[in-house]
Amino acid sequence: MQQSEVRTAREPKLNFNPPARLDPWAIVLSVSIVAGTVAPSLATALIVASLVVCAGSLLSKNLVPIGWRPMAVLMPLFTVAGAGIAYVHATTADPLADLAAVEPGEVTIVGKIASPPSPVSYGYTADVRVEHLWFDGHEILRGGGVEVFAGDLNLGVGDRIRVDGEISLPESTDDDFDYGRYLATKRISALVYATYVRPMGGKGWIGKVHRRTDVALGYGLHPDEAAVVRGMVLGDRSLIPEDLDTAFQRSGITHVLAISGQHVAVLAAMIYFLLRALAVPMMIRSPVTLGLIWLYIVVAGAPPSALRAGVIATFVLAAPIVNRQLAPLHFMTTMLAAVLAYNPLLIYSTGFQLSVAAVFGILLLRKPMRSLLNSTLFRPFAKPPETVSNLLAISLSAQVATAPIIAATFDNVSVIGVLTNLIAVPISGPILTLGLLGAIAGNAAVFLAYPINACNGFLVTILEYTARGASAMPFATVATPGISLPLIGLFYLGCVPAAISEAAFPEERWPLWAALLLAWTTAWLLLIGATNG
Repeated sequence: MQQSEVRTAREPKLNFNPPARLDPWAIVLSVSIVAGTVAPSLATALIVASLVVCAGSLLSKNLVPIGWRPMAVLMPLFTVAGAGIAYVHATTADPLADLAAVEPGEVTIVGKIASPPSPVSYGYTADVRVEHLWFDGHEILRGGGVEVFAGDLNLGVGDRIRVDGEISLPESTDDDFDYGRYLATKRISALVYATYVRPMGGKGWIGKVHRRTDVALGYGLHPDEAAVVRGMVLGDRSLIPEDLDTAFQRSGITHVLAISGQHVAVLAAMIYFLLRALAVPMMIRSPVTLGLIWLYIVVAGAPPSALRAGVIATFVLAAPIVNRQLAPLHFMTTMLAAVLAYNPLLIYSTGFQLSVAAVFGILLLRKPMRSLLNSTLFRPFAKPPETVSNLLAISLSAQVATAPIIAATFDNVSVIGVLTNLIAVPISGPILTLGLLGAIAGNAAVFLAYPINACNGFLVTILEYTARGASAMPFATVATPGISLPLIGLFYLGCVPAAISEAAFPEERWPLWAALLLAWTTAWLLLIGATNG
């Protein structure tokens, strides 16, 4: 007993107050990866700056608050790691691109289709993961990805095919769009213009499920309605008429047509609560839900936004099993770091940029925006309508956060989207849910999808009328041609006070910062219009 007391007395007492704040590690790593990919010299500057901060925090106790000191000391580790990841990706050899650069002529490729075939002006195109590549009768490499153009591709995701055709590097288009960089975000190195395509070893089960789903989604629907549902469920917008696609863009609701976190969340909720209603234990419920989610992601072609949402869903569903809680902001920064570490070139993907900006906009701006709405628009109400207030706050937050990216990419910004999203977002959930149910029923027997699609057709019609009606208004969009990177940086710099208001200011000040943010967004758009006018 005495020995135990002596040993206890000698053991050091650990003091964890104040707690160490290591939350920003993921942001530091992500910023370093981006800097190393876009501007390597900037990555060097970040490393030097982090060394200065580290040295200063070690030499002076008052330079950095005690809770943040461990992060300041470790900052060089994360900046060097981020720059190193970017350097490794940039210097890794790409034999497939090297081969395409010399334009050797016709090659033979055996691989699997990685994306649903999409119609183009002279046939179809699809991404193919290369398993074997032969040139002049000799196998010369394995691995990599190519985009195949062929007159006919009656195949699906996961089908194994043989392709004979000429291989070459992608070229930039007339409007200076870097097509090669766009393909690199999907890990595609070259183009193959096929002269011969043949299935190898039968069609894969993923392709079969995709084809049955495609048929089920259109069973009993008008072609335009079927095209919209296909876009929402499978992410394939190729059959949506051009005028309708433009209407969705001008009305600010084109995001409902892209596979995103909403799709995965709706599917996860539908499966999870159905299993819970059937009294399935959590230890079985969560793995089954995750298995079906990842099946959907693979069948949909595994777009980056769906992959990221799938990873998030995996952690969210696994957290209760291991008795852990998730901090949304820290979790999203961690996911961002992981995705960029896997493929830094995603920073050039417009879809990735919009998805990240929207998520962080909602996380950082939703509460200040809701406070502003409750103190102005909903002030006459004794109790503000929480659902409508949240919905409008989310719509405003996402649109403000994505405005400069949309303006720079599409040369216009939808200003009516704040209102159209009040209709589009609530009904997109039921449309997606019915579409998924129709797909499941249609895979069993296509006629079972008819009653579900009939119910869905009414909602899709409302969505179409909303898009067409809003886009026809003369003030639906603001033209924003020729936006430069400094102007985008200036916009986000002006967003910082509102973004940190939840953490840095008392709640009664949140409406003020949200109002200033909306005024700043309006002023920025007017500045862009005046500059280009």
